Amino acid sequence: PPPPPPENLTRPRASELPRPAHLPPMPGVTYTPAFLARLAERRAALRAELATLLPAPRPLVWEIGSGHGHFLVQYAAAFPEKFCVGVDIIRDRLLRSAKKRDRARLPNCHFVQAEAREFLAALPPGVTLQEIWILFPDPWPKKRHHKNRILQAPFLEALASRAGQGARLYFRTDHAEYFHAAAALFPTLNTWRLDPAAPWPLEHETVFQARAPSYQSLVAIRTSHPATPTETTAPRPPPPVGPR
Repeated sequence: PPPPPPENLTRPRASELPRPAHLPPMPGVTYTPAFLARLAERRAALRAELATLLPAPRPLVWEIGSGHGHFLVQYAAAFPEKFCVGVDIIRDRLLRSAKKRDRARLPNCHFVQAEAREFLAALPPGVTLQEIWILFPDPWPKKRHHKNRILQAPFLEALASRAGQGARLYFRTDHAEYFHAAAALFPTLNTWRLDPAAPWPLEHETVFQARAPSYQSLVAIRTSHPATPTETTAPRPPPPVGPR
């Protein structure tokens, strides 16, 4: 039989994902009181965890979908003055990430089990996003699934509401259509502007990047325009598992 794939080579299957309570539910859908109680309990636990992790106002480097921590551990080592947090919803990934962090002895690197929108909503007051990293997210290639992509206008507005002027968002994908859709989305927003000349502060080849025949990157800069975020943690069911 062929050898097993290296770690972080494939996206999780449905059986590997957390229970539905790990993602927000949808308005208009009836959920049991037990589900809603678990949802409230998880969100309260996340707020308490972040209050302990971030007890005082500070700028934050945030990686959304940090996987097994390959990139963020290298980034935290390269920039020890920056406080870095990665989020993922798969517990095993977070355990692997923490082991890498501990071996490298990086007090400025942390990993949290959370859905991105819930993490953002649970950030303590005064914590601002200095950098947001979104590397090779699921492209949801089928048109009917595009609504599941992380880069959506409401989410970018929510990010802008917690990002200081000049904050940077780094996005990289090997899916050409997703890249062009994202590049077309940012100019429609007053809160972000694309900067083709902005440097990429650290190159560290991830498993997805190593496998990609090509990839494209963009950097968006937070403008001074006030953000008008909408509710991004309203109840909704988890999206179906993508093919990657």
